[in-house]
Amino acid sequence: MGKGKTIRRGLAARAAGLALEVSPQVFAMLAVAAGAVILVSGATPAFADRLATVRAFLPPVLIDLSHFAASIAGFLLLLLSAGLWRRRRGAWLAALVVLLGGAAFSLLKGLDWEEAIELTALALILAPCRPAFDRKSRLFEALSPTWVVLVVAVVAGTLWLGFFAYRDVAYTDDLWWSLLIDREVSGFLRAGAVLALLAVVIAGRSLVSAPGARRHGPAAPDQVERALSVLRDGQGVAPDAWLAALGDKALMFSPSGRAFITYRVRGRRWIAMGEPAGPAEERLPLLWAFAEMADSYGAAPVFYAVGEAALADLATLGMAMRKVGEAALVDTRAFSLEGKSRQNLRTAVNRCERDGAAFDLLPPGDALIFADQLKAVSDAWLAHHNGSEKGFSLGRFDPAYLALNPVAVVRQGGRIVAFANLLPGTDRVAVDLMRFTPDAPPGVMDYLFVRAIQWAGAQGYPVLDLGMAPLSGLEDRRLAPVFARVGALVFEEGGALYGFAGLRAWKSKFGPDWRPRFIAAPASTPLAFALLDVALLTSGGWRGMLGLNAKRADPAARPSSASAVAED
Repeated sequence: MGKGKTIRRGLAARAAGLALEVSPQVFAMLAVAAGAVILVSGATPAFADRLATVRAFLPPVLIDLSHFAASIAGFLLLLLSAGLWRRRRGAWLAALVVLLGGAAFSLLKGLDWEEAIELTALALILAPCRPAFDRKSRLFEALSPTWVVLVVAVVAGTLWLGFFAYRDVAYTDDLWWSLLIDREVSGFLRAGAVLALLAVVIAGRSLVSAPGARRHGPAAPDQVERALSVLRDGQGVAPDAWLAALGDKALMFSPSGRAFITYRVRGRRWIAMGEPAGPAEERLPLLWAFAEMADSYGAAPVFYAVGEAALADLATLGMAMRKVGEAALVDTRAFSLEGKSRQNLRTAVNRCERDGAAFDLLPPGDALIFADQLKAVSDAWLAHHNGSEKGFSLGRFDPAYLALNPVAVVRQGGRIVAFANLLPGTDRVAVDLMRFTPDAPPGVMDYLFVRAIQWAGAQGYPVLDLGMAPLSGLEDRRLAPVFARVGALVFEEGGALYGFAGLRAWKSKFGPDWRPRFIAAPASTPLAFALLDVALLTSGGWRGMLGLNAKRADPAARPSSASAVAED
């Protein structure tokens, strides 16, 4: 019997804990219902006998103001319901005040005691649930699109109901200001006008806001140094984690400081670039912390360009996933220039060396010594391709950033004519920034990559990562998701603007193993919009993504070969 009682007590405790855990969502829905009830009550005529009783004791001005205040209280409950859903402490306290105030106004405006009892009862039930609301409050927190639709729908429905209820009243301008004649109609019109204006303003502000963007901007220098210590440790580091060193993204560290996530805030999405960097045992807790932090701001966490190894953890978070491209991984131990399929590469290597080209590797730090020559190459490349620097998922020219790791260069006549910086990871090394001058020998990037692959093999790296071919490998099949079918169409037909197919064709000559890369987000988040946000972050906005930032130039000067689009 004692054991049975212990089990029952344990089950009861767990049930009580679960009830407390879900109570914020329950109270959020009850707050929506209470707000809607108050608004509907204010938009419809009161009981004549009750209104007459109130008029016998209270002046018309107080009754009219109570009517208006009750409507505002109902609208505030709609807004506070979003904070209750997010477990905000301030929303809990404010909801108590508004509920009790709404109960008082309900009595003063028309002796609506049923409504007052309901609001008071809800306040009494909400009061002891303070422990369930454990998140800090934020002033002027934007509503999510779902809550915007909910608020606008309730307000619009209330206005329609009010006009329907008073459809037989002849409306004049006097109704807006009169307190003595048609008081209920004029009160409805004034409250309705204010509510409609508030709904429009709040909806507009919420839809264009970026929750948390100000607090989670680019990382501070000391944070970048902490990230560099993790990267130099080399444990659980993917090459693209080195993009954190550019300082253009926010960083979130694990409690121990041994792992971090790199991300940017755009609109209502917090977009992590790649997977967490750091020990494997700290990855999943850090992913949970990042997702929970984004959710606390009413935003959605998004993970871009993650590999297959991260899918299990992301599935644990309940993320929906879609393939967004394929990464070209060259096996450095198996790579060879022998065979018919490597004829073009052999030709490029021989031609470059006949023209006096020579491969060299600048060790970490030397990029600062040769910064002027590297900048000249970068500037010439950008000018020749009418391009501009990218961001987020790609590196940019920054001597301090390039100096962190080796830089592969090609010299001709003692002058650097091409370079690519290399990012080391735990199990591979990756190519990041790739640039060459217009007067470099033909096939110079083929030559540079061949020698870089051979160097990586000699250094013990089993794989050289040539980077991702966006939208590669997506299938345009009848049963494929719309996301994949549209992506396949852009990959095949968007060559004139983006060169995705040409980029894959160029990388294919090195015989890589193509491995999928994914984007992941909550199931409620449209992945197509999340991918669009990534493209905008990488390109620097709409103008960059549409190629409008480039200066007008002679069409003959635009890149014509697949190698020229290696970084476009």
